[in-house]
Amino acid sequence: MKTIKINGKDYKVKYTVRSLFIFEQITGKSFEIKTLLDNYVFFYSMLLACNADDVLSWDEFIDALDDDPTILKQMNDVVEDQQKQSKVFNKEDDNGEVKKN
Repeated sequence: MKTIKINGKDYKVKYTVRSLFIFEQITGKSFEIKTLLDNYVFFYSMLLACNADDVLSWDEFIDALDDDPTILKQMNDVVEDQQKQSKVFNKEDDNGEVKKN
């Protein structure tokens, strides 16, 4: 789990199943990142999933991202780290299908 400072406060951020559920609750659709908005909603979902007791509003979150671009980079890093971990356990065959190890 990574800690990210937003507006001077530390927040935990992690790619979790709970964050996927929250994304689906917010958007009303199955989890899939197709748009920039989807990407930002997922980042916000990760924040909500790990900080249920002390959460920024959507507007506060977007304002913080506008004010400090390093927050976006840090959240991207969390997602990229999760994708790297998944690739270690899943490999594609010649047809592009995922084979579990």
